[in-house]
Amino acid sequence: MFDRQWVFDIKHHNEYINFCEEKGLKGSFVDEIMYKRGFDGKTGGVESLSDPYILPDMAKAVDRILTAVEDGEKIAIFGDYDADGVTATAVLYHFLQNIAEADVVAYIPNRLTEGYGMSANAIDTLCEEGVTLIVTVDNGILAFEQIAHAKDMGIDVVVTDHHKCGEVLPECCAVVNPCILKEDTPLNCLCGAGVSFTLVRALADEIGVYEEINRYIPIVMIGTLGDVVPLSGDNRIIVKYGMENLRNFDWIGIETLVAKITEGKNNPKISSMFVSFQLVPKINAAGRIGNAMRAFELIVCEDESVAEKLAADLISDNAQRQITEAEIAEKALQEENLKTKDTDLVVVALGDDWHHGVIGIVASRLTEKHKKPSFVLSVERNEDGKLVARGSARSVKGFNLHSALTECAHLLERFGGHEMAAGLTIRVDNIPKFIDSLNEYGKKIMQQQEPANAEIDAVVLPHEITVEAVERLADLEPFGQGNEQPVLCIRNLKPISCTKVGESGKHLKFSFCAENPDGKPFTLEGIAFSQAAYENMIKSIGNTCSILCRAEINNWQGRKSVSLIISDIHDDDYNIDNILRCVYNSDYITGRGFVIDRKMLVIMYKLILQYGEGFKFNDLFRIRENMRQHGVPCTWYEIRSGLDIFTELGLVTRKDKQTFSVAKNSEKVDLTKSLIYKMVQVEV
Repeated sequence: MFDRQWVFDIKHHNEYINFCEEKGLKGSFVDEIMYKRGFDGKTGGVESLSDPYILPDMAKAVDRILTAVEDGEKIAIFGDYDADGVTATAVLYHFLQNIAEADVVAYIPNRLTEGYGMSANAIDTLCEEGVTLIVTVDNGILAFEQIAHAKDMGIDVVVTDHHKCGEVLPECCAVVNPCILKEDTPLNCLCGAGVSFTLVRALADEIGVYEEINRYIPIVMIGTLGDVVPLSGDNRIIVKYGMENLRNFDWIGIETLVAKITEGKNNPKISSMFVSFQLVPKINAAGRIGNAMRAFELIVCEDESVAEKLAADLISDNAQRQITEAEIAEKALQEENLKTKDTDLVVVALGDDWHHGVIGIVASRLTEKHKKPSFVLSVERNEDGKLVARGSARSVKGFNLHSALTECAHLLERFGGHEMAAGLTIRVDNIPKFIDSLNEYGKKIMQQQEPANAEIDAVVLPHEITVEAVERLADLEPFGQGNEQPVLCIRNLKPISCTKVGESGKHLKFSFCAENPDGKPFTLEGIAFSQAAYENMIKSIGNTCSILCRAEINNWQGRKSVSLIISDIHDDDYNIDNILRCVYNSDYITGRGFVIDRKMLVIMYKLILQYGEGFKFNDLFRIRENMRQHGVPCTWYEIRSGLDIFTELGLVTRKDKQTFSVAKNSEKVDLTKSLIYKMVQVEV
């Protein structure tokens, strides 16, 4: 909170206003959002799914698999341990076993002992079991050595994957991957489960059982939302149909898991948010903490008692995952485990025996907290007895992890991933040079960077947030990558209360007062998850504020009300009539309270100097009040940004979480040498 610039796309807003004037429409914020997203209320049905043979090598894959089925060969589906990989494995395995009546086994590697993808040991195991054909799902595109080893063992391989590939492809029977396509198609953004299902569609069409495969779509939907791929093309059809029919196809395991998650709730709606934040984490937990084969077994099981036990196990695994994640996140934030300073452009945390199943999530937490690319590494000894650190990284918009790691590949033992997420192994003694290299990469790209921002879908007044309006927003479902749940800015609110709630009081519950156009007061309720640390800052806001939120319907005992999921608060009015254009993109505007000017910084720094050699974060409350008394209105965004600018320029040094020291510097400092200062400049 309080550290992102709010921006609003004025160009598309004005286009919508002009459209309404031309058509004689009154319009609403819901209509505006739908207009901007090109939503016409229609999503094609399953009959609109694309031709499977658009994907490369599909005919070759179908031919080799059906030959294996007809000849009674033993087929292995080689999957992955995340929700995408597990569902991809389940869909192809279930189809081959139950409809094609093939001799088939499933193999999902153990994250902790085997790692990602195919391995020589796994291939040897499958060879001993009599497997003569391996079909990979959600992996395999870079398994050159492993596929060559399989060939030496007399095993054919069909690769189905969706991860990026190079110019050279594996030498195998077929490589089915939408990333190979040169042109845009509705299949380009499929996840691993989507590619697996597209293969099933082609197989079903070939053997004349096409009508029977719609039942797999709800399982594919889970993998699609779990892998956070864009909800366009076939993905949108899959997710919409899958959510609507999750409980209609007798997937006993999934139905049992949903029932346990929603126990005590009255006919809960299956939304994309429910799948992404309730269902997917339980399926992922098996691979993170235990064995992903349990999640696979849950999906394909047909025994209610078995489903009950497996569902309970996954929920238990997820609870353990949350505990382990919290423990490591706490350790990762400790000074002795942080290998980077505040002035570094990345965060690197290093520890001993940190659970590899959760460090990726911890990296996400650090990125969310620090707004920087974060690396969470755990020390171990390699085969040569040397200390190495293995871990995961998560990034921020504009910092391409794969490019950054490629530039310092000489320092790494191995790495892989994409723009926003990556995994790596590095010798411990190379970590200081590694941090220097990442800083150099960051400096090169920061000149073109935008400040951390939150893009607003619609700016609304409180009385517009009605049950009817929020219910209409649900027509935009399914929400996900490329079609996120709309972010609303609600203006002109008066905070009534802010109280800690939840376990250990880590969440904040809000009540706001507002007025209808006729002057009649009413209240709006909301919650900000895991934001209790900002309680004092929020309570010092004053009379008027604006909030960023997502609006949902709360149905309690038959009574519907609007519930706001708050992501940020601004201690000022956010008025788009007072247009301020951002330098980095002339189509965006922001509010006055997000403008950093030299005068404000000079006064703030003079007040800081009055505290002598050091000050505490809580002193910023008094500094802010002093500035307001001297006729310098300043928001918490400006205060936080000012502190970051002073830290970057070396005028202020953070000693610990709450304490700062002031540098003794008699020379003038050029503010334009601060990258942060230059990023947040705005043309008025």
